[in-house]
Amino acid sequence: MIFPRISTVAGKTIFRWTCSVSFLVLVCGLLVAIQGNCLSVNARFLVQTQRSPKPAARKKYRLRLTKEGVTGISLKADKAKLSEIVGDLAKRLQTKIILGPAMEKEAITLEFYDLTLEPALRLLAPRVYIDYEIKANAQPTPLGIYLLNYDDPEPAKNAVVQASAQAVMFSGNTEDTGENTEVDPDNPLQIELDENYLTVKSKKRPLIEVVLGIAELLSVPAGINYESDEIVDLEIKDTPVEDAITRLSPNVRLYVRADLTNSHRMPLRLAIVPPLTKAEGQ
Repeated sequence: MIFPRISTVAGKTIFRWTCSVSFLVLVCGLLVAIQGNCLSVNARFLVQTQRSPKPAARKKYRLRLTKEGVTGISLKADKAKLSEIVGDLAKRLQTKIILGPAMEKEAITLEFYDLTLEPALRLLAPRVYIDYEIKANAQPTPLGIYLLNYDDPEPAKNAVVQASAQAVMFSGNTEDTGENTEVDPDNPLQIELDENYLTVKSKKRPLIEVVLGIAELLSVPAGINYESDEIVDLEIKDTPVEDAITRLSPNVRLYVRADLTNSHRMPLRLAIVPPLTKAEGQ
């Protein structure tokens, strides 16, 4: 409690204000309580701020892939940007996907479940192409996918499938020379192409010679990435090109472009590659 105290010094009256110890303790207690309440309010505000982040934007599509032997694709999209879906799909497939200029700003609403690759892609764009790598004892591997509109130009043949810098390339014959093309029955290497069916009769001929002969008939370049000493001794008769070539050697690769819109497949290139190492084959 505060109270005045009167004293006289040299004839002058002096007032002094004094307070009791209990009053000082009370004042200090109030100050501490007020400061504690401020700290508590600040702490509660900080906690509330940390626990209340801005809600994330709702994703406009759900994409699911299953890879049990054959890839299955499921998609549910509600006005979602095609470019975002394609970017996500490319990462999951580990494949390059190219959108045509007219498709880059497209937004789609679509729903399908567990479709294989080709039917799923046909629902995403009016025109679809896939560049595949074909090899023995394996499913075709998609190297590049093109999703185009009707007005988009057709992709170049080497847009994705390009020759290796270390390969020796040989170009196939793209014009009819008018020469007699009858097969010599005594020739140790006989190759015939009837539309999409291939006949190969090879009597212990080098693999390089066989591949170059097929590439010439298909009018595609051949890349020799490996100085193979393999010998081909077999006979293949009237077999689809893709199946026939995979029977030549596990080191042969055929690259084809599938036009899904017109149900057409076109060979792009042939190549001989080095054998897989044990680590690569695992």
